[in-house]
Amino acid sequence: MLLSALTKRALVGYTSHHAASECLQTAAFKRYFSFSSFSRAPKNSASNPEDTSDNQWSSSESEASFDGSNSSSSAGAASSTSASYNYDKSSIDRIVNFNVAVAFQPKNRTKSNVFTRNTKLTPAELSPSGEDNLFVTTQSSDGYFALGVADGVGGWAEAGYDSSAISRELCHSMKTIFENASKQHSLTPKSLLCSAFDEIAKSPKVEIGGTTACLGIISPDRKLKVANLGDSWCGVFRDCKLVEETQFQTHNFNTPYQLAKIPQQILQAAARQGKKYITDSPQQSDEYAWQLQKGDLVLFATDGVTDNVVPQDIEVFLKDKRDKKAPLADTATSLVKEVVKVSKDQNFPSAFAQELSRLTGQKYLGGKEDDVTVVMVEVL
Repeated sequence: MLLSALTKRALVGYTSHHAASECLQTAAFKRYFSFSSFSRAPKNSASNPEDTSDNQWSSSESEASFDGSNSSSSAGAASSTSASYNYDKSSIDRIVNFNVAVAFQPKNRTKSNVFTRNTKLTPAELSPSGEDNLFVTTQSSDGYFALGVADGVGGWAEAGYDSSAISRELCHSMKTIFENASKQHSLTPKSLLCSAFDEIAKSPKVEIGGTTACLGIISPDRKLKVANLGDSWCGVFRDCKLVEETQFQTHNFNTPYQLAKIPQQILQAAARQGKKYITDSPQQSDEYAWQLQKGDLVLFATDGVTDNVVPQDIEVFLKDKRDKKAPLADTATSLVKEVVKVSKDQNFPSAFAQELSRLTGQKYLGGKEDDVTVVMVEVL
């Protein structure tokens, strides 16, 4: 059996009983949503309007202030927290033929994390992106650059480990390997991920941990190659409509594929109990190759986005921003803000709640609070 410590959400596997303990309440609902207006049908406006027994996916009600950092090749300045990230604003500004912007918001962990009771802050609480991370490389002399996101397995924090280390160091390794390569045009996202994970396996900076990863390499002729392992995501929007996307890789509900570094003694102890940790390989990542066009918008996002909103929601949001001629940096920041807002809404029909409804046969409502990280690219 797969040891549930390596599910992304917690050391205990997710079950509907756990959901009930988080105040899930059932309700029939119909999805109505616009980022610009947050309009949707009232809770009881679906096919059974008299059904008032509800299940609600309840996230923390505390208000976390937006602390995103964004930069673009045409506008926007990175905040002081950008030093914690694997990108440099001046390098992003020098990327030609593409605008690039990043934004992020960690979830509020202060109420729920076990270590706060002992006045000890975990590294993920100190990280400006929580357990998420991202990277954007410099553009090579022949016009190539790489970028992506990673999402650390939160369950390790409950055991006292730094659950943000592996995503941070993986992104750092991918950035460094790409920038130091003599022939960037010969690299593929999968080969980059494999090389970076090999470094992580040897790095003393990562004691233990697991992470998803979604990364891409963009060439000067507007070709995008992507490798995805787990449930982070990449999508291409053309005229505000989704035209290409990666597929989630999951073992079970809420249990994505994940790269893991686990000491042998822990693996052996689990084996003696007849259990097994999830330790997927970068070779298992799915590969994609897409031809981009002028005006396309590419979005890399962690599951803090995709657990809450679906691509159709993002289409509505992007159209609203395009109609207002918003700069890319503002678009990225606004997207993160709006996702954070709905993740705290106990009546919002999130993507996570809809999938839980499908699997259980009950109706669930509510956003799912998580770290939210995006990297956007606009093709000029």
